[in-house]
Amino acid sequence: MTNHKKSGRGSLIKEVVEHLHFESFEFLEEAINDTMKGKPGIYALYDKKKLYYVGLSIDLKKRVKEHTEDGHAKKWNNFSIYIINKTKFLKDVETILLRVIDPPGNTVKGKIPKLKSLQKVLKKAAKQKVSEAKKEAKKNVKEAKKEAKKNVKEAKKEAKKNVKEAKKNVKIIHGFQSTKKKDSRKKVAKTRRRK
Repeated sequence: MTNHKKSGRGSLIKEVVEHLHFESFEFLEEAINDTMKGKPGIYALYDKKKLYYVGLSIDLKKRVKEHTEDGHAKKWNNFSIYIINKTKFLKDVETILLRVIDPPGNTVKGKIPKLKSLQKVLKKAAKQKVSEAKKEAKKNVKEAKKEAKKNVKEAKKEAKKNVKEAKKNVKIIHGFQSTKKKDSRKKVAKTRRRK
């Protein structure tokens, strides 16, 4: 017999109503009172299908109804609610949603208490990586300079060798030309004698 772990699904979210038109407050007033009044959770306001605002409340019906008359009125036309019985998680859930989604109607994004300690760890790791990269770059530059010096030395040696060879060839050519001149002088002298 296999032992399966029980899923945690449904442990936080108890009920959901998605994309109700704001006029439902009048048309379905009694049903909305029964399902939303005094219930805690997260709500989302939409302008057609585009998310406009996310919030939390311990009385979803009251809070969403307030948004039909406050500064957000006329900026949304339908809403969704997510009833969460464990109110201690409401602020965290809202904060996650605000930071991930960043709705245009929300000006405050929520705070995460231990965010700074994680950032410190990541910054420290990033600095270490940068430091290692700099060391590696310096090492590579040193090696490249060393290799360049070696190449320059070899090039100088090769150049000296080529110069020596060229001088040797010049001497040979010069000697050959001297011989030619002597030969041509002899020919001139011979032709003069014949005459």
